[in-house]
Amino acid sequence: MVSEIRNRIKSSYWLAVLYYLFTDLISRFRIRLGHIDTTSGTVHDSFSVQESVAYVEEVVGDYRRYAGVERFYGRVAEIGPGDNCGAGMLFRHDGCTWVDLVDRFYSRRNMAAQAAIYGALIAAHEGLDATLGSVDLKDEETFGFMKRHYGDSASAEKFFLTHSDYDFIVSRAVFEHLYDPTLALRRMTAALNPGGYLLHKIDLRDHGLFSGSHHELKFLEVPQCLYPWMTSGSGRPNRVLIDSYRGALQTLPLDAKLLITRLAGVGDIEPHQEYDAIPDHQRAKSIRYVQSVRDRFATCFRDVSDEDLSVAGFFLVARKMG
Repeated sequence: MVSEIRNRIKSSYWLAVLYYLFTDLISRFRIRLGHIDTTSGTVHDSFSVQESVAYVEEVVGDYRRYAGVERFYGRVAEIGPGDNCGAGMLFRHDGCTWVDLVDRFYSRRNMAAQAAIYGALIAAHEGLDATLGSVDLKDEETFGFMKRHYGDSASAEKFFLTHSDYDFIVSRAVFEHLYDPTLALRRMTAALNPGGYLLHKIDLRDHGLFSGSHHELKFLEVPQCLYPWMTSGSGRPNRVLIDSYRGALQTLPLDAKLLITRLAGVGDIEPHQEYDAIPDHQRAKSIRYVQSVRDRFATCFRDVSDEDLSVAGFFLVARKMG
């Protein structure tokens, strides 16, 4: 019944806008009262144990693959790990000395279910149990090689003011939810050791705000005077597009590349690759799609190129120089 009502609301653009304004106000009020628990980031709720293990392995494998490294080492910060710290376990198994798990919100979780996933990871990776040592899989505080951080001080924009000396800072589908992703990018860069990596898979879609009932770029039509009031308290997508990241990267001491993961009107790009390496017919199809809808976009996107508007996701791979 609730999902049916929500779908009916989403089918009307302005009803959806009003709904998001109202629910975001509630979220901001809850945060003021100190309630930071959320269902966001509960990736593993809908997975079987085997699917969860495969997902964790895919995430860590993507980081290694696109960074071009065989293993993780040194100190790692994972931004927005959500309900599961399986990636941190595999970082440790690679040889990391310390892992910080950084989350502005607390993703609700069933620790017995998470412990089953951790047990399956141990069974799937020889020697992982010895690497972890004596731990209680239902109590992450016994994992002596990692620490979770929550709340405003654990926002990506603030955490790296007081934490540094990292060899890797990683995230998956998190940057699009930050208050100020380019500020976070600058502070993460400052917190990296020379030669350290930033590895961030960034999903620029609307995460279901309007898509499904409307075209996939409908959220870019919301006037900028309204959009932050729909999203700032709830962590909904921030609409910071690839051009802003590119501009920020040009000011930082990073050797960086942006690998496209998805194009609007086309779908996923596998393997991920730089924009110019994508086949011409796919780029042309996506640009035609953008041109068919961009006349209704908010004025803040007026000067963004068709090419940049067409990028619906990318993998940021950067290494600190010096």
